[in-house]
Formats: sequence, C-alpha cells, structure tokens
Amino acid sequence: MNLTELSNKQKEQMTRKNCLPKDKIEVTLHLVEEIGEVCEAIRENQSKEDFENEIADVLWQLNKLCWMNNINLEEVFLRKLEKNEHRE
Repeated sequence: MNLTELSNKQKEQMTRKNCLPKDKIEVTLHLVEEIGEVCEAIRENQSKEDFENEIADVLWQLNKLCWMNNINLEEVFLRKLEKNEHRE
C-alpha cells in the first residue's frame, strides 16, 4: 500500500467516525504533540511497539495537515527525493 492509499483509508475512517480535522492550527498542534511523544519514547527507551505507534501517530497528523492544504504527500516526497538526488 502506498502513501496515497493509506491517506485515503484514513480519510474514509475519519469520515465514517465523523472526526475530520477542524482547523489547521489544531492539526499542527497535534502533530507537534505527537513528535514530542516520539522524543519521549526514545528518551524513556520505550518498547519498539510503543515507538512504532508514536511514529504512526506522527504520520496520521501529517496526513491530516496535507489534506487540509491539498498536498499529496507521496508526490511531494518523491519530488523532494528527486531534488536531493541532484544535490552535492
């Protein structure tokens, strides 16, 4: 499954559960919070499963931010990958 498919599944689930994001500020704050939880998982040497869950939460929030800004994360990531390929 690619990032676009994952994003679509997430959006479908959130629509079905009626919990779509309210505004960009809320989503951005949740993203920062989840990044903090990744840092905490590292600092506290939490289990691999806990760490993976926190990483997934970051992607969850990042996907939400991308929808709200009409950004296809997969496309922009591939563009960035290509750009970095030609950097010295």
